[in-house]
Amino acid sequence: MADENLLKLLELVKPESDFASSESPAEPDYSLKDNWAALPEINGYQYLVPSDSYSTSKENDVDVFYIHPTGFFEKKWNFNLDKSSSAYERTEVMLANQASVFNDSCNIYAPEYRQATYYSFFSNHENGLKALDLAYKDVERAFDYYIDNFNNGRPFFIYGHSQGALHGQRLIHNRIINTSLKKQFINGFLIGYILPKTSFNNLFPNLKPSDNKVDNHSIITWSTVAEGFKRSRASTPHWLPQGWVFQDMTENITCTNPFSWTNDFTWHEQNNSHCSIINKSNNDVFMDLTLLKHTNSKKAIGSTRIQNFQSRISQENGLLETKGDLIEKMRKMRSFNGDLHSFDVMLFWGSLRQNIKERINAFL
Repeated sequence: MADENLLKLLELVKPESDFASSESPAEPDYSLKDNWAALPEINGYQYLVPSDSYSTSKENDVDVFYIHPTGFFEKKWNFNLDKSSSAYERTEVMLANQASVFNDSCNIYAPEYRQATYYSFFSNHENGLKALDLAYKDVERAFDYYIDNFNNGRPFFIYGHSQGALHGQRLIHNRIINTSLKKQFINGFLIGYILPKTSFNNLFPNLKPSDNKVDNHSIITWSTVAEGFKRSRASTPHWLPQGWVFQDMTENITCTNPFSWTNDFTWHEQNNSHCSIINKSNNDVFMDLTLLKHTNSKKAIGSTRIQNFQSRISQENGLLETKGDLIEKMRKMRSFNGDLHSFDVMLFWGSLRQNIKERINAFL
């Protein structure tokens, strides 16, 4: 999204008043199935696959706790979990194009939560941080409920993208690294949110950045861009055990290349399990962010017609650079500016799906 378009969007979604906890939506009760976007017994969009060559399973020996990214673009600080809204429809889309990578290997648990509005990441003041704190509170409560009522001692992954990855960083620090749950914890897939190299040991003192395809008790993360793209945004909220900071976006970040599962700086070709996917729907709620109501359109995912591309980690900033036929095709998109944040998972869907199975086999 061009800077001018971003400024227009921010003006559309800027809350009209300061954050006030007394005006926040009601706290969700996670004993109610209705407050979960995905559970193994809910036959939802998390079970979509791009073709009949992929199978799914609802009874597995391993779980994933999935925290979806931001789909709330309104003038309120936090989402009220309204299932008739476009925000909830965006959650359904993200179940389809992100959570689905786990649908043949893990039981998928995904809470709906009072996610912070998109503007929270650009406010640079206390309002946005309070909205993110409220969202995290739900994620942590949902995780505690999952452990106490659903998990039954099974190994599990923590998986999140963007806002979900930010909350996932905090959740792993608060609930896993210094507890007995670390024995069940396989990996954290925390994709699409900055994790500065200088912050890693502070957040995860007894974990490591992943550097191969089966190194369990590690953190896997990447942020995808076209070759040569550099983020110009000044800062973004970043949670540390000592509290919130506004993190410089140009600092070198932790990254694993999802084609090689290494963290070297060379170009890697797509691997044998590669499959990039696209959303297939009559109404794209991520293209029209002014929509407020659920469109009730049928949703699907499919393989991209063009598949070929390469990826490497930038030695300068840690961003995951990409080049090749598919990326050239994407340059023709109206919203293309070189930042492929929205496609962090979709571009690497097949490779990630295979790696999950490899990590499970190494753990069990």
